[in-house]
Amino acid sequence: MRCVAAVAVVWLLQQPAVDAFSLQNTEAADQQAPHVTDLIIEGVHAVDESELRETLSTRESRWLPWRPKRYFDRNTFEADLERIVKFYASRGYPHARVVSTDVRPDDDGVAVTIRIEEGPPELIASVRFTGFDVIPPSRRRVLEELALLKPGLPLAEDLATQTAQLAQLALGNAGYPYAQVEIRKTPAGANDVAVDVHAEPGPIGVFGPITIVGNATIDDAVIRRQLAYRPGESFVAAAMQESHRRLVALGLFESVTIEIVGEQSPAAVPTRIAVKEADLNQVSYLFGYGTEEQVSGEIQWRHLNFLGGGRTLTLRGRWSSIDRGGEGTFVQPFFFTPRMSLQVRGHAWQLDEPLYTAVFQGGSSRVSYALTAVDRVSVDYLQEHERVQLNADAAAVVDRTALALDVLDARQSGMLAQAAVDYSRDTTGEPIRPRRGSRALVRVEKAGGWLPGSFSYYNLSAVGSHYRSVGPLILAGRIQAGSISPQKRDGVPFAKRCFLGGADTLRGWGRLEVSPLATTGAPIGGHSMLAINAEIRLPFAGPLSAVVFADAGNVWRDAWTFRLDDLRADAGAGVRIDSPFGLLRLDWGYQLNPIPGLRIDGQPQDRRWRLHFSSGHAF
Repeated sequence: MRCVAAVAVVWLLQQPAVDAFSLQNTEAADQQAPHVTDLIIEGVHAVDESELRETLSTRESRWLPWRPKRYFDRNTFEADLERIVKFYASRGYPHARVVSTDVRPDDDGVAVTIRIEEGPPELIASVRFTGFDVIPPSRRRVLEELALLKPGLPLAEDLATQTAQLAQLALGNAGYPYAQVEIRKTPAGANDVAVDVHAEPGPIGVFGPITIVGNATIDDAVIRRQLAYRPGESFVAAAMQESHRRLVALGLFESVTIEIVGEQSPAAVPTRIAVKEADLNQVSYLFGYGTEEQVSGEIQWRHLNFLGGGRTLTLRGRWSSIDRGGEGTFVQPFFFTPRMSLQVRGHAWQLDEPLYTAVFQGGSSRVSYALTAVDRVSVDYLQEHERVQLNADAAAVVDRTALALDVLDARQSGMLAQAAVDYSRDTTGEPIRPRRGSRALVRVEKAGGWLPGSFSYYNLSAVGSHYRSVGPLILAGRIQAGSISPQKRDGVPFAKRCFLGGADTLRGWGRLEVSPLATTGAPIGGHSMLAINAEIRLPFAGPLSAVVFADAGNVWRDAWTFRLDDLRADAGAGVRIDSPFGLLRLDWGYQLNPIPGLRIDGQPQDRRWRLHFSSGHAF
């Protein structure tokens, strides 16, 4: 999401008024209570100190001028000491205690020191599962392997809770809706315990009556058709989870809850589906600024139940120095089955790149099928008219014949008819700010041949990203590769040629600056590309975070050409601001191996660094 930079600065400067951890932001509090200049916690070895600090209300004041002061309150501090003991106990250290505290006045406030003695952990000597004979042996073995409680580990509350939930889910998937699981422990030594994961399966059941509440304008039929279970079918807990995922994926509801109801335990298990409808008519306005797109604006109107049946209609218009135009998208969520959806789109866009201007007018259709909760396969067809015009500087220096452009006016136009199949997988669970998991997309495109149109090519592309949390750090990596193979001399639209460089790919260069060069030094694009990005993301203070990154990649003239010894690389650092208007991004990238002879608009590009201001993570 984009925003005006000035608005973000105003919001940032107003942060003292909305800080959740300030005890009292009044003049009286400022005069009566000293602020905490330093908070030192000694003796922390077995747990993550940053997680421990997050549980405390007593915190040190930030040195940043716009951040509020944290005031010291004796009652709050005493409660924090109890929280420390409970924190350790929940992680398997029942003997931990606070041995001493020191609140020392200094010139600006008080410096607080807390000394902790962790003591020995309560270790798991053995783990056994009882009461699970109703589960097939193969599923029981999987349960025991997946259980987080393992011999040799401290008996932490979160591990016990997750193990109990996993065991209860296994029983639910075996048809036991009222199963109860208890984690029992018995002494097995001085600081060791034997753990018994004990189950009371209860009666086996089938799905019974379904009650739907909370829907005012969305028909019951729309909700029922998304369910993965029906009355009379054998009870399977996973069917309730899949039903929840399908209903959330519709985008029609702010919240969805599916639960077993009733005080009795009937064989026909009654379930209740409680929903809260979202605003069916949604209008959004986005305004922003970036070093590449300059000032931008976007308006979108969306109806979430267009013509009933959960159908969605979206109209969007956008303007920036790079792209401008509009599109309309219609989505039919239930297309023969709950797992399949149909999307139809019409569009008209103009793209102004440093090298060329392009106009696209046409439409597309797309059928998607959800294989699992994280896997999806899609088939789409695109037909549009494309017109590309090289700018005057580029037209004067490139080989128009080699680029399949009109010799007289450096223009390319024609009809593109393209069919494509793609497979995607997303295990991050977070579309905007992923912290763990991975994403993958593989796409195959075909134009020409048995399809109408002016262009003929095959295109194969793939992108994969992985995210991992290590303490407060987030390690993020991405690799992209693709190759487009023309089936005749003018088979590839100029706008589909490969380029790299800019805020989202190789940040040491400007937009589309990394590619094969004409004899005059102008980037002209290629048919194969490879890009690798790596980031370390570190929370800094409040809404601020820091990033260090390295990028590598290149574009090659011919199809299916990848040379790892011919990569351009850059490194740099950046700042992120998590604002109510979205994540703002400022990156500085430095070229490790510049491109000899690179010229943009006829001017040599000798500067080895680039500064990018944009929104959202690069990947």
